Amino acid sequence: MNRKRAVITLALAAVLTAIVSISAAAASFSQFWKQSSDGSWYIEDNAGNRITNAWLCDDAVAENGKDVWYLLDEWGNMITDGLVQDGTGNYYSLETEHNGYFGMLRYRSGNYGGTYLSLEGSHAGAFAAIKNTDGVNALKQKYGLRDVSNINNSNIVYTSSFGAYEEDYSGTYLFRNGQTWEGMFVLTKIDKDHYRVSKEEYGEVRTALLTRDYAYDREQGQSDQATFVISSCSGYYHESDLNDDGYITIVGEELYTHGLFYEGDSQWEAAAIYVKTYG
Repeated sequence: MNRKRAVITLALAAVLTAIVSISAAAASFSQFWKQSSDGSWYIEDNAGNRITNAWLCDDAVAENGKDVWYLLDEWGNMITDGLVQDGTGNYYSLETEHNGYFGMLRYRSGNYGGTYLSLEGSHAGAFAAIKNTDGVNALKQKYGLRDVSNINNSNIVYTSSFGAYEEDYSGTYLFRNGQTWEGMFVLTKIDKDHYRVSKEEYGEVRTALLTRDYAYDREQGQSDQATFVISSCSGYYHESDLNDDGYITIVGEELYTHGLFYEGDSQWEAAAIYVKTYG
């Protein structure tokens, strides 16, 4: 009898776990999310504006629909508290586990870490609000309560309204290894196809223009890289990897210089790898 009861209990736990996992299974981050050096997450629209004091629906990912929400504070950082109360007076629970959905609004009724939550399922102004008082009280004991009364459902932002995502390669890239002078590149975005680049060499800061070369990437068959041709350099230095007609290719967090060849005892290419740094 006890064994049978144990089997039933385990089966029920599995069902409840499945109910909660269903809510997370469809969720996916859009490309508008960025992470600060301190580990906090925030959202910027295509104009570079940070979204603050808002409920944010991450519906730029089509499969998320209108079910995947996050809460952003006055600095634009993603709020990750287990229990919050917004300006409507409703209580909400955000995911506290680092399980791939950290900070996401819990929106399906189910058992979360031992606490059952009955959540509003309609999109009528209180989506995912906690309906059961015992659930609210249990979360208060577990997490405490964060007051976000400065945010209500009149300040709602949809990532689908940002338009098509544009990658931004701006930043500082530090030398890692290679055959060229140590230093760093600093890239500043002008538009999606052009960047201003600077590099300090021989005690002088030199600048140039980068222009996207889509044909090069197509020829290489690489869809995950962005290659730029260097032009309009302010001065010329032999054996530098920042000179006219050279190339810069960015893949993930790494910047590769290539395409410039120099004559000496033997011909060699000014090629090096630089790694993006933060903070």
